[in-house]
Amino acid sequence: MRHHIIRLATAAFALLSGASLAAQGTIIVPEATDRTSRVGTRGANFLEIAVGARATALGSAVVSQLDGPEAMFWNPAGIVTSQDISAVVSYMQLYGASSGITNTAAALTTPLGQGAIGLAFTQFTSGSIDRTTEVAPDGDDPAFPGQFSYTGSALALQYARNITDRLAASAGLRVVQEGIDFAQNTYFGFDLATRFRTGLYGLSVAAAITNIGPSNRFTGSGITRRVSAPRENGFATGGSIPVQFNTRQVQLPTGFRVGIESHLIGDAEALFGANKVHALVGELDFFDAIDTDVQPSLGFEYGYKSNYFLRLGKRWFNEQHAPWKFSDGLSFGGGVKIPVLGRKLTLDYAYTTMGELQNNQVLSFVIGR
Repeated sequence: MRHHIIRLATAAFALLSGASLAAQGTIIVPEATDRTSRVGTRGANFLEIAVGARATALGSAVVSQLDGPEAMFWNPAGIVTSQDISAVVSYMQLYGASSGITNTAAALTTPLGQGAIGLAFTQFTSGSIDRTTEVAPDGDDPAFPGQFSYTGSALALQYARNITDRLAASAGLRVVQEGIDFAQNTYFGFDLATRFRTGLYGLSVAAAITNIGPSNRFTGSGITRRVSAPRENGFATGGSIPVQFNTRQVQLPTGFRVGIESHLIGDAEALFGANKVHALVGELDFFDAIDTDVQPSLGFEYGYKSNYFLRLGKRWFNEQHAPWKFSDGLSFGGGVKIPVLGRKLTLDYAYTTMGELQNNQVLSFVIGR
């Protein structure tokens, strides 16, 4: 029983973006000075989960630097550098090995005309959870037996092209679906992004606004059903009664990312000069979603001979009353590029501490030039 309670609690954390989870046993009483919290007011919050081992290891501070298929999940303007068909697959295990909560993603990019086009798919799942009802709060209700799982899926199509030799922009559409077996919601949205290489001391700036779209409500047999029940005086109704739950319309978690990247060591424009062996890149990002407070993130990546990488990052969760410590949101990882049949296979790993929710681990595979 305790295992299922922990699983259900961590699944709820992922759905509500996790920023307002109070410490166990703590009662939160609103005060006059408190800001209005927007946590849990939007749907499909799994879209705010970091995708990819490289991005996770850098604390999500990647909106200015990611290129190729990985950029599909952060700033699609970065796919404009694609010179051939490239792909990435990422698998994330959230909140400890026993939670059963996973986030899987894949993306494919290819040049098209004067730019590049990309297709990305993401699927979040809570794992199996015992089905409970008001009649059977511990499960095993004969009318609703077995288990269920929450699943969220998103499919995105993006196009990017260079506006000038330093400025790139992108636009795209996405279809999102979430829910359980008898209650689902479907959303449609679009994204806009841009990236500018300044040419000054290795600096780049970028911004992306994602998940812009109309609202929609949950539907399904769990929302609309027919029940048969006796009247209060004991006489039967003579037939079933239609019941319609008044569900609230919700929107996608629209978010805005902005970041500045600096090549400290490495290429010819680097702040501290060129180096053919060692490279160091730093980035500072800010993420502001319609259902969160502003979340800064900072990341550093060290590269050796452009084939071996070490990464360190930190993401701050700023939601009021949240029990996060400074150590929560710290991440690290590494990667290696391996030549395979004239292409490069990149293997990346990341580990993030998440306080009482244990940790997130991510493994990604990228194939490209």
